[in-house]
Amino acid sequence: MSISKLTMSLEDSKNIQFPPVHLWNPDLCEGQEIKINRDGAWFYNNSLIKNQKLVNLFASVLRKDGDNYFLVTPTEKVPVKVEIAPYVIEDFKIIEDTIELKTNLNYSFLLTEKDLVRLKEIEGTFLPLITVRNSIEGFFNRNTYYRIIDFALENNYVKNNTLYIKSNSNLYPVGKVAQET
Repeated sequence: MSISKLTMSLEDSKNIQFPPVHLWNPDLCEGQEIKINRDGAWFYNNSLIKNQKLVNLFASVLRKDGDNYFLVTPTEKVPVKVEIAPYVIEDFKIIEDTIELKTNLNYSFLLTEKDLVRLKEIEGTFLPLITVRNSIEGFFNRNTYYRIIDFALENNYVKNNTLYIKSNSNLYPVGKVAQET
């Protein structure tokens, strides 16, 4: 896949064709630091990467091996430190009975498969982490999270002190319900 084809693909979030990073097994290349902070901002050696097209390109070659993230090309594998998750879910809409999630990295996807969402305790709070693609996760930004919670509460999707959203006939956990004392 050429850079120009990849760039054109990244401009259309509905038809993104990601490179086959799962097939590449290059040597580990250390020495530089790439980090994604808890707001979804990307950094190179502690400098913010301001070019969104470059961030989108990096995201397209992101791979998760175990609990670790890497930027992978046919010749290099660069570690990426991730505070929460690489993708930030910035918006959602409901199409018939399915939720479409829109990310900060020009990628949208439907919440259709089972087990795409898990709750992870971060600093005493359970946050939903959503599998965006190929085991790479995302999390809701604050505004979208509150809208998702409102949607779940309006539809009374509560089971065993866990709040859920329903999409494509599947229930996905989005938080824990506080116990009344």
